Amino acid sequence: MLRRGHKKSRTVFANVQCDEGRPICSLCISSGRECSYLNQVTPQTHLIPAYSHREVSTSPGNTASQGTLDRTFEEEINLKHMELLVHLATDKELLILTHGPKNQVPNPELALGLKKGLESPYLMYQLLAFSARHLAFLKPEHSTSYLHQAVTLQTRAVSIFNASWTEINQSNCVDILLFSSILGHHLLTDTLAKRTPEDGLDEFMTNYVQFVDMHRGVHTIAMTAKTQLMQSELEPIISWSASFTSRSPRGNDCQRVRDLVNQAESLGMEDKKACQLVIKFLQVGFDAVFSEDEHGNRYHMLCTWPMLGPPEFTALLVARKPEALAILAYYAALLHHGKHLWQIGDAGAYMLRIISDFLGSEGEYWLEYPRHSILQSLQ
Repeated sequence: MLRRGHKKSRTVFANVQCDEGRPICSLCISSGRECSYLNQVTPQTHLIPAYSHREVSTSPGNTASQGTLDRTFEEEINLKHMELLVHLATDKELLILTHGPKNQVPNPELALGLKKGLESPYLMYQLLAFSARHLAFLKPEHSTSYLHQAVTLQTRAVSIFNASWTEINQSNCVDILLFSSILGHHLLTDTLAKRTPEDGLDEFMTNYVQFVDMHRGVHTIAMTAKTQLMQSELEPIISWSASFTSRSPRGNDCQRVRDLVNQAESLGMEDKKACQLVIKFLQVGFDAVFSEDEHGNRYHMLCTWPMLGPPEFTALLVARKPEALAILAYYAALLHHGKHLWQIGDAGAYMLRIISDFLGSEGEYWLEYPRHSILQSLQ
């Protein structure tokens, strides 16, 4: 039976900055504090200032409007954004974790996303942000500049999404689901890449829980329009993903951690159900990466697993329950199977190390499988 590790945890949301979301930002809700932006009025967002407050007439006699139009077209092209757009359209590795069946058009989300991004600027900003994030990985000598672009563009994307939000319907459900997917990829990449000065579990868990809550929240909003989505261009992807996550687990890679949860006296029935559910999804993920006949993206669960877990499991992670941390170590082992993917790298090995350090010697038996799995691949 695992007991709590010997290291003392600090308050998880102690250092969280307000994200200025309206009417109340999600991070302030999570940290249980009063939002400083609660009583502020959301300003009108002008996406295209030259046209946001007037009509452009095509009449030859309207010289003022014609002059405005000419000045707009004389403005310099933002070559930095053009670089991101070209990279987005030409790089095959950028969205390698995009889910879908084999023999489908490569990166179907991207082609549709570029089209929809012209209608929903928050989606275009997020696509450009993720492109900048990838270039930061590819060109480490210029990573500071690209990371700055990525943060700026993503912040703008979320701001526009919050400001323009009314309700989800047939006209915007595809845009919102695509936004959720790309944002999730981006947040996961940032979370797995971050290495804190103290290099410990508390700092990682703060970032990880924020990623899970935000990704799950936006995805949940999008999926409230599932009926409309199933009549959209995304139907093949949604159907395949639903089929993937509803599979019955076949292997026994997670048997030891499953036994740990069943034997845990400190977990209530609801907590055990939450743990067993995420363990089931982990085993489906292991089954896929080990299968030679996988008819789809075998790494789909690497990005999907964090948001599949119910809030009860996230709460166990926040509380640093040893059983939940042991499950997270198995997710680290699953991630390690995708170490060749640019979003993943050595994140699995890093996660296993900080979890092992936190649990101490009492966790050695329960972490034997993920430790053996990762060490074996490093030899």
